[in-house]
Amino acid sequence: MQSAPMNSILVIDEVPVIAIGLQVIFHTLHPPAKLEYTDNLFKALSSKTYDGRKFDLLIIGEQTDHSSADLSQSIAEWQSRFGPGKVMLYTPNYDPVLIEKMKEIGIDAYVHKYEPAAEIIKTWSLLSAGESYVSAIFHTLYHDYNLRLDPPPQG
Repeated sequence: MQSAPMNSILVIDEVPVIAIGLQVIFHTLHPPAKLEYTDNLFKALSSKTYDGRKFDLLIIGEQTDHSSADLSQSIAEWQSRFGPGKVMLYTPNYDPVLIEKMKEIGIDAYVHKYEPAAEIIKTWSLLSAGESYVSAIFHTLYHDYNLRLDPPPQG
């Protein structure tokens, strides 16, 4: 089932060139897509610049110290302010808790920053179809190498 196209995108990352690269990719995939950039999630949530705006996709790059509960609360605040858009984490940080609790936290895609453009295109396609996605690098770490949170040993 095809969901509505993602025309309005907000990228939150400390590195502006990330937004430029994503803008090129998304404009190639979907020319009507309009991408905006800010360097901080809290700035986006409190900025008057975004009052009355709706975003179809939020891409969160670098996250400073956070817990899954903090991230979940920030995503819930973002969705209540900007609409029920998709959320993609775009990070070099591997966090098995976030992978295990993606749906609960409100994350639709968990993508490694060093994936090739083809992986971003695949992510875009799956999100556009209403599916969630864990990119190849994180999928390999979680599933193939079993790097996940394990319960403490019994005994």
